[in-house]
Amino acid sequence: MGFWLNLRLKVRDFFKKHKKKITIIIIIVGIVIAIDRFLGSRQVVEMPSTTYEPHSPVMDETAKVPEAYKQPINNLIDNYVNYCNNKEYENAYNLLSSDFKANYCDNIEEFKKYVDQLYKEKQIYNIQNFSNVNGAYVYRLRLLNDILATGTTDGYEYKEEKVVIKEKNGVLKLALNGYVGEENLGIVAEDEYMRINIVKKEIAYTAETYTVEVTNKTGNFIVLLDNTEMDEIVMKVNGDSRGVNGLENGNLVVLPNSKKTLTLPFDQYYDDGVNPSALIFNAIRILPEFSGDINKAKEEKEKAIKLYSLTINLLPEN
Repeated sequence: MGFWLNLRLKVRDFFKKHKKKITIIIIIVGIVIAIDRFLGSRQVVEMPSTTYEPHSPVMDETAKVPEAYKQPINNLIDNYVNYCNNKEYENAYNLLSSDFKANYCDNIEEFKKYVDQLYKEKQIYNIQNFSNVNGAYVYRLRLLNDILATGTTDGYEYKEEKVVIKEKNGVLKLALNGYVGEENLGIVAEDEYMRINIVKKEIAYTAETYTVEVTNKTGNFIVLLDNTEMDEIVMKVNGDSRGVNGLENGNLVVLPNSKKTLTLPFDQYYDDGVNPSALIFNAIRILPEFSGDINKAKEEKEKAIKLYSLTINLLPEN
């Protein structure tokens, strides 16, 4: 009995003497056990993996780049950028499509200016396919300053544009600035006052630009646009009316007994799947007088010989 009594007294004295330390140790052990159980019960969250797929279209994953074209497209863009970096102007120029060159840089001197502006320093690049419609493969070409080659320490700056690759006569060619091509139209509308010929349209990734010839058959002024009316010239697309761009401060007037060629650009994405249906001239004015002074526009309109609108269908008739 004496032994067990002494043992209990010693244990009690020990706990009294070291009560705070023992309490702290118990708390720490409890926290460690709790953390261990918490971490053990958690599911491991896997970080999403990303893969760079330059030939996978952003806009429509079902319209893919043919497998046989992927490496030739890689080679075409790589050769083009390398030629530009090395200022091999003629080699780079020869990779461009003939219709793009005819419309934007019909001589190599113009192309040199473009290259010297964009490739002032060595560039590296990456590409991403955007869409593929009717044999036109649209890519984003992003150019970045090569800091390893230039030795600059300002970080990366990049420039980008849409490039379009098409095959002609078995050879892939490149077009810049989103240029897709052009389509001859030859759609004519005529009345007693004028003859309008929708000659052609130029197609880019983000716009369509119409070339329109207007012949004035009268001795009066024909005003098509002077920014005094709403929606003076619009393009109809699936019920939507889109105004002409770039003429917010200008006017389109055909002088008496003369002919004028107009350039009418409208917003239109190449891959949106809907074709424009009509060009509408909503505010045609046949005027004996036209000064171009906006303050006199109302007075001149009151003297108009004829005020009317004209819709020109762009879609083939069934």
